[in-house]
Amino acid sequence: MPWKIIASAFGWKAARDDDEDLLVVWHPRLRRHYNGADAWKQAVLLSIRAPSARPILRREGRP
Repeated sequence: MPWKIIASAFGWKAARDDDEDLLVVWHPRLRRHYNGADAWKQAVLLSIRAPSARPILRREGRP
C-alpha cells in the first residue's frame, strides 16, 4: 500500500536525520511524530482514526 502518498494527502511531512540515518514523519498542526520503518503507516492510521482518537476536542464531550 502506498502509505507515503496517503499520509502526504493528510498533510504529513518527512525529515531525515543524517547523523543517525533516521526518517521522521511529522505533521505541522499536530504534536505527533513517528520514526522508523513504519512511520508512514502509523501516520496514516492516526489520520484515519483522528476524529475518535481525540475525544476531548469533540463538542458533545464538553460539559
